[in-house]
Amino acid sequence: MTKALQQMNAEERTLLTLFYLEENSVEEVCEITGLSQSNVKVKLHRARKKLYSQLETILHGELKSIL
Repeated sequence: MTKALQQMNAEERTLLTLFYLEENSVEEVCEITGLSQSNVKVKLHRARKKLYSQLETILHGELKSIL
């Protein structure tokens, strides 16, 4: 997952880290970043989709190398 996070832009990486890895609430993320609640939710949603896509690509490549 670290490899996929490193490929994301700083804002996406920060939001995902604050919310999922550091387990802050949306409200806490808003306070830290200065973004509105709706903006945090939208950006988290987009970042999750991007992270999923990157993980899928990374894992698919690793699976090919194993098989």
